[in-house]
Amino acid sequence: MDIKRILPILCILIIGCTSPTPTDTIALIDIERAFNNPCDILLSELADEIEYIPLENLPESVTGNALRLFATDNYIVAISFRHNQLFDRKTGKFIREIGRFGQGPNEYLGTFISMPFDENRLTILSGNQKNGLEYGLEGNVVRKIIHPEGELFSEMIPLDENYFVCYKNNYAGNEPYKLYIFDDNGNIFNKFPNYHSYIPNPSVGAGSTRAVYYTWKNNVFFFENCVDTLFQVTKNELIPYYRFNLGKYNPPYSEKPKLYWPPEKPLSNKYIVFQKINESDRFLFLSFWHDKKDRGIHIFSHYFVVYDKMTGTTKISEVDYTDKSPVINDIDDFAPLYPLLFNINHSGEMVSYLEASYILDWFEANPEKAKKLPNRLQELSKLKFDDNQVVVILKLKQ
Repeated sequence: MDIKRILPILCILIIGCTSPTPTDTIALIDIERAFNNPCDILLSELADEIEYIPLENLPESVTGNALRLFATDNYIVAISFRHNQLFDRKTGKFIREIGRFGQGPNEYLGTFISMPFDENRLTILSGNQKNGLEYGLEGNVVRKIIHPEGELFSEMIPLDENYFVCYKNNYAGNEPYKLYIFDDNGNIFNKFPNYHSYIPNPSVGAGSTRAVYYTWKNNVFFFENCVDTLFQVTKNELIPYYRFNLGKYNPPYSEKPKLYWPPEKPLSNKYIVFQKINESDRFLFLSFWHDKKDRGIHIFSHYFVVYDKMTGTTKISEVDYTDKSPVINDIDDFAPLYPLLFNINHSGEMVSYLEASYILDWFEANPEKAKKLPNRLQELSKLKFDDNQVVVILKLKQ
């Protein structure tokens, strides 16, 4: 955040599970303190109801890697590597594949990471080497989005019906702009300056940190790892929204080209690198990876963060045997949840999932608890290890 352009900010210090003094300015969320003082997160603190929907397991409906799930009143949208799939929300029945992976006409090579599903338009945003492709839930291309000429972007995020925002990676260390606003014809409407730089290191290649986006109440929010501020994005300005105190876990911008180097023990493992941010009326949720144990190549733990906007408290739970931080399920005493790749819809529902193999392991390890479950949950013991995931939908507290 550029200090010369933004008035000094009075910060709320959020200490672990304690409450701060209210203020009219943006809050400083103390991630470092909460991380150093982990505590249990109970599902009853976050949600009033929980819904389980096993996805139908057919040869044509098997989901892929890097699964992201979205839910409307009628549908579940499953987006994974090389697959965009539509399921019925009530029954979990498979409806259709949306689009096709490939290099042919109207085929996509990748689906956007942060916000691939547009709940307002009921469309999926994918792309190929030339254009962004927007698919309707019937499976047809409803719009082609032209990239601005001569620009290389990571992904396109819809600001409204006509405009998109894109983050431009600072590969060379001196990129003058970091966010571009443009329309679906590739016409640039606005550019936001990049005030951060680093000295390139040819021995380790270019620096790259993926931007994290989310939408809440039809507003778009943006966070760049190595920077401490979460922004709201409009066509005309970036508005500071929250600041994160990461302390010693904040990767310095000067280290950006070395974050994923050396390959056998990447520097990023010792920092906090956010993967997901989302928001509801009451909560801000985040997930990140970190390696407290200093283990080495691509071995890190996944953490889940809850910031309660009503009480001003921040919680991070310690990882368990799965190397993920759990949310203890005290609503129906079923398996703990690991909502690390989650999304929140317009109805205030958090959408995540449990793997079938994990559910079956839980039944085997907890026979006495399993006997006390309601019939609808005991039915999950009939799953097979290679079945599709069970979608978990939480009705979040207001």
